[in-house]
Amino acid sequence: MTTVDTPPGTARFTRGAMIACAVTSPLLLALSLLFAPFTVTQEGEPYIRGFVAAMDGYALWSWLSVLSAATLIPAIFAVSKVARSGRPVLGLVGMILAFVMALPFGLNTDDVIYAATRSGLDVPTTAKLVTELNEGLPTSVLGFTFFLALAGFVLLGVAALRSAAPAWAAIAMIVAPFLVPVAWFAQLPNAVAGAAWLIFAAGAGGIALALPAR
Repeated sequence: MTTVDTPPGTARFTRGAMIACAVTSPLLLALSLLFAPFTVTQEGEPYIRGFVAAMDGYALWSWLSVLSAATLIPAIFAVSKVARSGRPVLGLVGMILAFVMALPFGLNTDDVIYAATRSGLDVPTTAKLVTELNEGLPTSVLGFTFFLALAGFVLLGVAALRSAAPAWAAIAMIVAPFLVPVAWFAQLPNAVAGAAWLIFAAGAGGIALALPAR
């Protein structure tokens, strides 16, 4: 039987990259919310009017979203590896659910608004289009899988309590997924929405720091 050893330099680079991804993915979301030029927790026409008024800055937001998505999968692997070392079964279930966040189940509403506005649609028409896309498609129910993914991260935090990760990081990972949707449900300021993802980034990064060097 042949075994393959990872050179120490490569192992250190891989560990560092995974830790960086664990922090970067939620941090980019937090920054995009904190620096958004309109209230992102609104819904319907008020949200669309705010978006249209600040649409010139959407290129930056969209690229931040791309970078966040690109680092999400290694971030999940990093947190999951540590969590599964604490409670293997619970960590595995949490990892499977967390990966739902990386799957393209739903449309990007902001992209739809951007395209609709550039096509000349007015705000009421765009609002109807967005509502239909979110609620009227046969697969619209899959939009709720985001909450399954958040539940997965909660389970990863619980599993990480038994791992080498700092307790504060595991607790942050348990708490943050509950805080993320609160800002939208209560239509709170951007600072609150961004703070939830900052806590998420702290938890993910803190757990990932417990990754073994090899």
